[in-house]
Amino acid sequence: MIGTRVEINLDALAHNYRGLRQQVGNQVMVAGVVKANAYGHDMKTMANELVALGCDAIMVATAREAISLRKNGFKASLLVMGATQDDYLEEAVNLNIALTVFTWEQGKRLSEIGKATGKTAKIHIKLDTGFNRLGYKDFQKALEDISGLWTCEGLVIEGLFTHLALKDVESDRIQFEKFDAFIEALEARKIEIPIKHVCDSIGAVAYPDKLYDIVRMGALLYGFCSRPTTFSLIPVMTFKTNIAALKWIEIGEGVSYDYTFEAVRRTRVATLPVGYADGLPRGLSNKGVVYINGNPAPILGLICMDQCMVDVTEIDGCEVGSEVILFDDVLQTANKIARLVGTNRNDILSSISMRVPRVIMRGGKVVEIIDYLI
Repeated sequence: MIGTRVEINLDALAHNYRGLRQQVGNQVMVAGVVKANAYGHDMKTMANELVALGCDAIMVATAREAISLRKNGFKASLLVMGATQDDYLEEAVNLNIALTVFTWEQGKRLSEIGKATGKTAKIHIKLDTGFNRLGYKDFQKALEDISGLWTCEGLVIEGLFTHLALKDVESDRIQFEKFDAFIEALEARKIEIPIKHVCDSIGAVAYPDKLYDIVRMGALLYGFCSRPTTFSLIPVMTFKTNIAALKWIEIGEGVSYDYTFEAVRRTRVATLPVGYADGLPRGLSNKGVVYINGNPAPILGLICMDQCMVDVTEIDGCEVGSEVILFDDVLQTANKIARLVGTNRNDILSSISMRVPRVIMRGGKVVEIIDYLI
């Protein structure tokens, strides 16, 4: 396939999963996180592939993501980690989707739905131990609510979790201590919630003695972790395009909007059919590079919504159709691009838009092309 696309390497995904599984051992469950279209890698493909590899559960951020998976035939264990609007509660229960709960009112409503439908609403209670995003901040209130919900018909409290801020070891330690103290308070009331979880990719690597019952793995499975791992990671995604046009410009001529680049020599310019609407950050304008025939080609002028221009004056063999690497695991990583524009790799990966086809690869061969538009 030519044109702007990302290639998704299923062999790299399998490599990363097996390395993680060996590190955490068989006593800890692994959940694959596929929120935000699996960090841009295609949610449905990644969910099915991760379960086939051995993931015990799949986690998403929103009810709509979970519902989409179920409606596309996904059968495995599924948890929504974010807040869920009441409009989606009944459908989630009917589709056997576990939901995150942090209020008495929503827990009670789910119990009523479970009783009315003859199904069991599954919930994970979230505690706020210091991230200050979602979850019970008042632990006494949480304790009383859980005690009440524990005996409600049509409802099962499947899990209890929190999220680390990952500021530093000391602040993480305080969060762990709060979580452990809450577990002890529940146990004093004879309440034993079966699945407890705290660690995401970074947490699981940084705190191997604090894995609890399940670890929530997102970026690490896709080949990225900001902490050193005991095994090698291979990025799963490669972002590519092809040269659409070539032209020479003379000294003093400008490129793109506002002429933020003006040629100081005779310059050969390649136009690429990829822009910020595809996921190439506009912040790379005049400072990023792409790679053609293994050589860096500087981005010239402002990146447009749908196209950008690069300098190929010094690159031999450039022609219309030549392959262009925007990022990969060798020449230029998503981490490098993220540093250039002042963000993180998850932002770069998840910003690859729905108009960019996903080319699914295994064993060096294309097994599927996912085009969201046609």
